[in-house]
Amino acid sequence: MRQLSLPNEKGYHALAEFFTKESLSMTREQIQQAGQWVGKASDKNLALDVIKLMSARDMPFSESIFNSLLAAGSKFPLTDMLSALRTALASETEPDSIVQRITGLINELGKPPQNGADGQPYMLEGKTAMDNIKHAVQQMGLFHEHAIIRDSEVSGAESLKSLLIQYLGRSGAKMNPAARQAAEQLLHRMNGQLLLSIDTGPMQQLFFDIPLELYGHRTELSFQWEGKRREDGKIDPDYCRVVFYLDLENLDQTVVDVKIQKRITNITVINESPKIKAFAAMLIPELKEKLKEHDYELSAVHFKQPFRQKNKPLQKSGPRLYSGVDIQI
Repeated sequence: MRQLSLPNEKGYHALAEFFTKESLSMTREQIQQAGQWVGKASDKNLALDVIKLMSARDMPFSESIFNSLLAAGSKFPLTDMLSALRTALASETEPDSIVQRITGLINELGKPPQNGADGQPYMLEGKTAMDNIKHAVQQMGLFHEHAIIRDSEVSGAESLKSLLIQYLGRSGAKMNPAARQAAEQLLHRMNGQLLLSIDTGPMQQLFFDIPLELYGHRTELSFQWEGKRREDGKIDPDYCRVVFYLDLENLDQTVVDVKIQKRITNITVINESPKIKAFAAMLIPELKEKLKEHDYELSAVHFKQPFRQKNKPLQKSGPRLYSGVDIQI
């Protein structure tokens, strides 16, 4: 710290210790900036991982990128962030059409495009489930820059991301500080997930969180997809990995880890309920047949108890900045 003339402050101490463990190529100015950012961050370990990722991927060393990656790695639930924004917007003294549209869209996020003929929520299965996930992604506007999602987006559809950009970009408008902070944090999170997603070279990665309604229960889905492109540029359907994280009404926190190698599918379900294996046993034969219809073979379905420290409640981990979603919840 003396050699770099760095201040004797907490953020710089943490950064100095980090540098003793990691070999990072950073300029003196970048180290000084990083020390300031780490000092302000509530989660110092996550902040240091963000600095490492920015250096490893040679990202522009800007505070906006740092804040976006920090928000993407946060354990704070998306549904809570949306609720905080809606509450803050409700206290706007002069709500304009943008505020009203944001509030209206938050209320509709994750709901199926329409309910069944009897007014009951859809039973999500097969193509309907995928259509509802795509609809939620489009509502959020998470990855309209990303080629995989962009191909299926509806042109001109209004999204939460586009509305947040308009809301934060208003000039001279009176804005509730709490609403601004909530909007910035949500936008940072969406931008951070886009930065974590990779669409260059043969390997592809995609991360996102979306609110979702399952059988009338409001929850959120965390999604990680990893795959690769063939020489013709198309996604190779023979190899991929998909990890879903869900907080279900009856089964609580559940992770489903799907690995496909040469069209052979292995599935691991992580849930602390001792009954989940018996519940799933009734569905596995149908799952096997559905996969076979698409020329995939189900090799095995494994069930595991989640790892957690003694006397600590089960909680979701934020996405690891290097290895993706941490499935050891």
